[in-house]
Amino acid sequence: MTNITTELPSPRQPASLVNDRVQGPEVIFHEVIPSDPNLLDQVVAEIIQVMEGIGNQNDLDCIDLAVREALANAIVHGNQCDCQKIVDIQVGFNDRGDLYVIVRDSGSGFDPSKIADPTDAKNLLSHHGRGLFIMRQLMDEVELKFDHGTEVRMVRRCRLKPGATAH
Repeated sequence: MTNITTELPSPRQPASLVNDRVQGPEVIFHEVIPSDPNLLDQVVAEIIQVMEGIGNQNDLDCIDLAVREALANAIVHGNQCDCQKIVDIQVGFNDRGDLYVIVRDSGSGFDPSKIADPTDAKNLLSHHGRGLFIMRQLMDEVELKFDHGTEVRMVRRCRLKPGATAH
C-alpha cells in the first residue's frame, strides 16, 4: 500500500507509483499535495497534459471538471484547507483500459446521504453541494470509501485517440 504520511509535503511531493488499491493499474500520474486551494488549477492542468495524447477532447473536458470537483472537495471540505493535511491523487488505466482517478483526503469523512439534491428547486442557487453530482454525471463510475479520510474513486471509459494506447 502507498505510504501516505501526515507530514507536510514540500511543497508538492511526488508519491510512489506503487498502488495496490486498484487491481492491475498503469499509473500515469500520482502526486501528494498539501491542501492548498492555490494548487488546484496547476494539478488539474498537469493531469490533463498527461492525458492529451491519449483521450479525445470530450473525455478530457469531462475528466478535467470531475477531477477539479474531487480535488476541491478533498481540499476544502475534507481537509478544511489545512496545508498540514495532504491530498493523494492518482490517475491511470485499469486492466480493461478504463481511466481511473483516485482522490484521497485526510479529513474525517462525511455522510453522503446528508448532501442535499442540487437539482431540487430550493437548492438551485446554493453555492455548495454540486461536486458529487457533477462527478457522477461526467464519469461512468463514482465510488466513495471512508477509511482514515475520504477516498473518491472514479472511472471513465474513454475513447482513445487513434494510435494511442492505455498501456
